[in-house]
Amino acid sequence: MDELKSLIELVSRNKVKQIEVVGNNFGEGSKWKKLYNGIINDQFTSELEAKDFFFGEGKNSDKYFNRLKRNLRDRLINTIFFIDVNQPNFTDTQKAYYTCYKNSAAVKILLGRGGRRHAVELAERTLRIALSFEFPDIALSLAKDLRTHYSNIVGDGKKAKYYNNIVKVQSSIYISELKAEEYYSNLISNFVSSKATKPELAKLASGYCIELRELISKMNSFRLNFFSYLVFTLKSELENDYSGTLEACEEAILYFGKRNVPTPPMVFWNFWLKILQCHIQLMNYEEAKVASEKCISLPPEGSSNWFGALNYSLILFFHSKNFNRAFEIYQQATTNNKYKKLPPSYSEPWRIHEAFIFYFIRIGKIDVSKQKKLKTFRINKFLNEMPTYSKDKYGINITILILHVLFLLLDGRYGEIIDRMESLNTYTHRYLRKDHTFRSNCFIKMLLQLPAASFHKEAVIRKAKKYKDKLESVPLEEANQSIEIEIVPYEMLWEFVLDSLDNKFHHTNKKR
Repeated sequence: MDELKSLIELVSRNKVKQIEVVGNNFGEGSKWKKLYNGIINDQFTSELEAKDFFFGEGKNSDKYFNRLKRNLRDRLINTIFFIDVNQPNFTDTQKAYYTCYKNSAAVKILLGRGGRRHAVELAERTLRIALSFEFPDIALSLAKDLRTHYSNIVGDGKKAKYYNNIVKVQSSIYISELKAEEYYSNLISNFVSSKATKPELAKLASGYCIELRELISKMNSFRLNFFSYLVFTLKSELENDYSGTLEACEEAILYFGKRNVPTPPMVFWNFWLKILQCHIQLMNYEEAKVASEKCISLPPEGSSNWFGALNYSLILFFHSKNFNRAFEIYQQATTNNKYKKLPPSYSEPWRIHEAFIFYFIRIGKIDVSKQKKLKTFRINKFLNEMPTYSKDKYGINITILILHVLFLLLDGRYGEIIDRMESLNTYTHRYLRKDHTFRSNCFIKMLLQLPAASFHKEAVIRKAKKYKDKLESVPLEEANQSIEIEIVPYEMLWEFVLDSLDNKFHHTNKKR
């Protein structure tokens, strides 16, 4: 019933007007209405419970219940067309977007059912809105219908020519927008389940930028420019060019801020988020705080973009050693009622943040004395709940491996650390030999000195020095590495590792 539940939440959230469709039964006694109310009021804890409630355990209960679910699903989808867009939370662009798509569908239905006069009137009215708000796909579709009407049906050559010209212009814009969106998709798809840097894509991105720069010089299209600027910023990121990334973001914000057509806040959010990431990497923490506040203020609370803004804001406070503020951000995110509904690509980073939060609590960097109740964190449970990022061998999985060692060290489980070291050593040779994993490689080599020095603090410092020097030779602001991998700078983590040691030799019965 997950599909039904998500549809019901969507319909309820958008305050659909209660509209009775002629010929349909909207009585409170109907089964689909009872199922709707049961789901929205959490009456049913499982699909089996709902099925038994309506049809018992008869041999045809599955068939009847599936039919009931389809009935409710179809009604919910139909109801989407009646969403009330005249609400304060809808921007002018959103209102125009939903109105145009709804009207466009109505035009097609009216044309197919003999309502041509009404279809033409609605098409002309909707086309003006689509052109005003730059929806070329809708404008193209409507202009085609109007061109056919005035050429084939009415024989009005002047109007046919007028709409034909709109078809040509909008099709050209639409094709350009599709190209920009395709180029961005080709690049960003490589980072959905992996946060590892991929410098090999820089050449491809550079070629895309040349082509897109030429296109935006000829066309003043919203989506064309939006996806083009996303490609421009991503290209600079791939080249480890933070000044270039900042320049592209500032250019984008300036462009969209000057447009006559209202620009959705989420457009600005995308580029402010990039600015936040850059300033964290460059250790410009005051500038990063400004960008952080901007990012959090733009999206609706509880939206995926809002969680994204909090994600990088928390990383900012890790990097700037403001651990208590990081804890506040963590609580703000995880206590939101939308948190548990996040997909894995959004929720797994928060599980990593949680691990660091509890690590910092353990070492006394976060004050929880005023907390009434704090959940229990278990490192083994955490390791088993990271299915996506555990496969990201060049990216986030590095952080997962490091966290495991940090917690084992806090608990004095030296034998288990020695067991982990063989696999970590193999890991550095198998996965961490590329330039963009240099810092991670150095830090893991530093950790490998723990058992080599029998966990004796001074001996560890001495043995790890050459790797620490190598780490410091490539500072974070010069490293071609995402901050999502180095959520806490390795130099800082090393200080905490050393604080967990003493000047005693800790021998174990494990083989080394």
